[in-house]
Amino acid sequence: MAIERGRYPIVHFVGSVPLPDAETAFRTLAAAAGPYLVRLPDGETGIRKTWIRFLQDVLAANPAIARADVPPFKFTQWDGKVLREIPRLRVRPGATPDPATFETGYAAMAIASWELFERLVGEGVIPARVKFQVSLPTPIAPTYNNMVPSDRPLLLPALTAHLLGEVAKIAAAIPHDRLAVQWDVCQEVLAWEGYYERGPVDFREETLAVLTQIGNAVRPRSSSATICATAARPTSIWCSRGIWGSWSRSRMRSPPASPARSSISTCRCRRRAPTTAISRRLQICASPPPRSSISA
Repeated sequence: MAIERGRYPIVHFVGSVPLPDAETAFRTLAAAAGPYLVRLPDGETGIRKTWIRFLQDVLAANPAIARADVPPFKFTQWDGKVLREIPRLRVRPGATPDPATFETGYAAMAIASWELFERLVGEGVIPARVKFQVSLPTPIAPTYNNMVPSDRPLLLPALTAHLLGEVAKIAAAIPHDRLAVQWDVCQEVLAWEGYYERGPVDFREETLAVLTQIGNAVRPRSSSATICATAARPTSIWCSRGIWGSWSRSRMRSPPASPARSSISTCRCRRRAPTTAISRRLQICASPPPRSSISA
């Protein structure tokens, strides 16, 4: 079914969907928004239902990482209420994290969901033109949430290499013209707004360097890498440009319950917003616009 994009919007699902499993998510979203879909995620169900919380255990189980003898990080929502306390981790003295020792499972979960997605396309449940969307956290997200600030630079290279290895496995198993890779930006927004303690590396430089590396790692024949930002309140910091067919000029109507990643908010640059290229295929809204680039 051809859609006139000038008249009809593209519905973009960020990733997380509060449904019990991937098949339910695929069927529900396709039924509700099929004509307006360009790409479709699997709902991030199972251990991903709380997004990256399971990565706390993944990091803690790594032989190069140990629990730090410091107070836990208090993860608070916009009104100051503490949602949970996260034990702090650090790299063991003299250890170097090995990318091969992390067991996040992102590639295996994506490939399993792709097989289900492909079957539902064959059954006519999902429109044939829709691409399979893989939503991934940046390596900064679990690093900032779990590590003591001084040890973030010690973990980031290995975790970045691991996640890029997961992308390579996904790209080897799924046809590139059927694949869309989305990098979720959340903790970066919070850091930009002063939510986290400062570390030894300027977080702005660190963020731009990591987003450049992971964005450029997505093969050109697949969909362009997507940077999607979410935030707890109107902000002017992050937005990817160029892969959505429509643009939003609206403010976020109300803050979500938590500054953690909101699955109902997506970002779009304003049509004439100043942008800055941070890699050969990624751009961000770099100048503070008069209104928020986040829409609910």
